[in-house]
Amino acid sequence: MDFSYYLQTLDHFLIYLAVSLVLFIMGTYIFKWITPYSERDQIRSGNSAVALKLLGKMAGLVVVLQSAVLHAINLVDLVIWAFIAIIVQIVLHIVIEYVFTRNTNLAKEVENGNVAVGLFLGGVSVLVGLIVAANISF
Repeated sequence: MDFSYYLQTLDHFLIYLAVSLVLFIMGTYIFKWITPYSERDQIRSGNSAVALKLLGKMAGLVVVLQSAVLHAINLVDLVIWAFIAIIVQIVLHIVIEYVFTRNTNLAKEVENGNVAVGLFLGGVSVLVGLIVAANISF
């Protein structure tokens, strides 16, 4: 087995890994920034609903980043698709939370510990991530 190929491509792996991790952190921060309550404080106090919702957002983001890495032709392409995916996920989250459930404040329900709502919103984030990831395959 010739390890020289792996050594020659190690720099690409490390660069894409670093960029992907930065995009993941940025995306997670953006999701946390648009949340009307402190997810960190809620999770520290044992709010499982908030933890499930945040985990779903993060998983949806990872699915999209995975697809972007697999299909990107270069780092710029990766970054562009990652930002498009983050924006789409935010917009769809807002549409679901505020349009389809006008009579229920889902953010307040999650903040109050409604695990069913947290799981639903986290699951929707994963599903949206899967749809967006599939479309990145152009």
